[in-house]
Amino acid sequence: QRQQEIACSVLVSRRVYPDAPSHKLVELVRYIGLPTEGVYHRALADATMTAHLWLRMQEEIRFRYELDAVPFRLMQNLQRIPKHKVEAYFERCR
Repeated sequence: QRQQEIACSVLVSRRVYPDAPSHKLVELVRYIGLPTEGVYHRALADATMTAHLWLRMQEEIRFRYELDAVPFRLMQNLQRIPKHKVEAYFERCR
């Protein structure tokens, strides 16, 4: 049984960037304009890009929904919410 809490960057990205053409890491990095060295499918490069993506999603959520902070628990909850209920969820978070 897993001891650590987890959250899925793909599931969260589908809620934060519902209009992205794809939610593959490479495509999301391009879509939101994250810096990259052009190296993909290597552990360190993918981990680095995922970290940048995660931070950008938190920043986007804070800005879009005028939140003071975006705790990990919020990201965990967000991944479980149906896409059409995201706006209502954030209304309750304010």
